Amino acid sequence: MSHSSFQPDGPFDPAGELKPDDVCAFLFAGTGSAGVPDLPSLARSGPAAARAAADVLDAVQEGLPDGWPSLRAILLEDPARYRAAARAPGVAQLAGYASSVAVDRALRAMGVQPGFAVGQSFGEIAAMVCAGVFAIADGARMAVGLVDVLARRGAGGGMALLEAGEDGARACIDAAGAPEVVVACLNAPSVTVVSGPDAPLQAVLDAARGAGVRAVRLAVPYLSHHPAMAGADDEWYAMIRAFPQRPLEVPVHSPVRGRAYRDDDDLHRALADCIVKPVRLPETLRAVHAAGATVFAEAGAGNALCQCARLSVPDAHTFLVPLRDRPRQGVPRPRTTETAPDVTGPGVPAAAGEDEPPVGKSAPGITPDPQA
Repeated sequence: MSHSSFQPDGPFDPAGELKPDDVCAFLFAGTGSAGVPDLPSLARSGPAAARAAADVLDAVQEGLPDGWPSLRAILLEDPARYRAAARAPGVAQLAGYASSVAVDRALRAMGVQPGFAVGQSFGEIAAMVCAGVFAIADGARMAVGLVDVLARRGAGGGMALLEAGEDGARACIDAAGAPEVVVACLNAPSVTVVSGPDAPLQAVLDAARGAGVRAVRLAVPYLSHHPAMAGADDEWYAMIRAFPQRPLEVPVHSPVRGRAYRDDDDLHRALADCIVKPVRLPETLRAVHAAGATVFAEAGAGNALCQCARLSVPDAHTFLVPLRDRPRQGVPRPRTTETAPDVTGPGVPAAAGEDEPPVGKSAPGITPDPQA
């Protein structure tokens, strides 16, 4: 099992880490699963990376409503301001989207081209942008709308991460007598996320812990990947369907549809499906590997999806860009054959720690913080 990473203040030459015949799959996690963005570390990799990051942040800003903080300021020029700015709900989510696209563009500028893209939950927007389907600014507009819809339509529920496979998670649901709770995301063979209304979800957490299964409530104050969200998907689809869809330049494999997207797919509808339908990441990572990917690269802060690749694909090769990975509290550590940072559930954040932005009054144009 191979894992390369780069120290934030050290040299970063991703092309130098790859063999001539390597094919990279860029992995785009949901905003909550990533660490605190540290784009200055990426910019220090060289002028090309610095220009790419700045250009992406400017393009994302074009898609944000008036009154938003400058993402270029809080992510690149004065990152000490990020933590305070991220306390306005929605800012962390758009910062995660911007950071993912910035990493994608910086890697390309440094000679690493994506052979495949995989997005998990909120990260499917960035994956589509990576593939050239949607413009960067339109992706930001989509993200703003998604945050709003999820927070309004999914109130009164949440998500939890269980250190168990899908069968084990279902056993905990059955033991709790909580049929309202469903398997939302299979992130790795032994890491499952469940979703449901608050009280039944707590009953599942209690049942899991009583059975010796490590379990944690995630900082996601809404239902997602749940049948009860039917209607929310249609609302968001109506918001985004006017954004132009362009031909795929990079194959995008969907852990919701279980296959690669095609140009004749309605990719606006495909994105909307992510609100209701479950996510099955291991099968997608294996399919991408079988299709020719030799290296998985985390396009964003943190290492959540690289962890999932190493847990799901035997002998997976991964590398991380030099973005700080913030420690999270209460997250199960999947068992691996190497020492690596904790994995959070891709597409969802870990349990809220003292650094988590609170749920509260929204930033302009966005309702309470969902951290999808």
